[in-house]
Amino acid sequence: MKRTIVLVTLLTLLVVAGNPTKAQQAKFGHVDIAAVMKATPEWEAAETELQQFGEELTKEGEALQTELQKKYEEYQQKQATYSEAVAKLKQQELQEMVQRLEKFKNDAAQSIETKQDQLLTPIRQKALDAIKEVAKENKYTYVFDVSTQLFNSESDDLTDKVKAKLGLK
Repeated sequence: MKRTIVLVTLLTLLVVAGNPTKAQQAKFGHVDIAAVMKATPEWEAAETELQQFGEELTKEGEALQTELQKKYEEYQQKQATYSEAVAKLKQQELQEMVQRLEKFKNDAAQSIETKQDQLLTPIRQKALDAIKEVAKENKYTYVFDVSTQLFNSESDDLTDKVKAKLGLK
């Protein structure tokens, strides 16, 4: 995705640079969208909620891990007393617990990613809307995020203007 953005950016710059009348009219700006998002009050609330969500999942995972460890230790202690059929049954039970733990870990990672998207998408959209407004008000032709810039020589930093538009410091 970043590679595509960089290629489109470079092609756009080449087209504009190849047409001197357009280049004179073009006005470039850049924004640190991450800094804008982190400056919003919603960011801290989202970060706290995401951290709590992650901690809850971690506790659940640790409980499953502890249960598995206890069952494994019990199996090791009593293994000599088990018949072959019981030993196979206990091994199968342990294997199923390992699989449940792995599935939980994968599901937890997916849940955290989904929760992060759910919490951060509205913040990102608010920042993007403010960027568009600032760009229009100040007649910028192109505004780039600093994370995608390869070179910045004649581009105005609009981060503070965007923060001001959102009423942030």
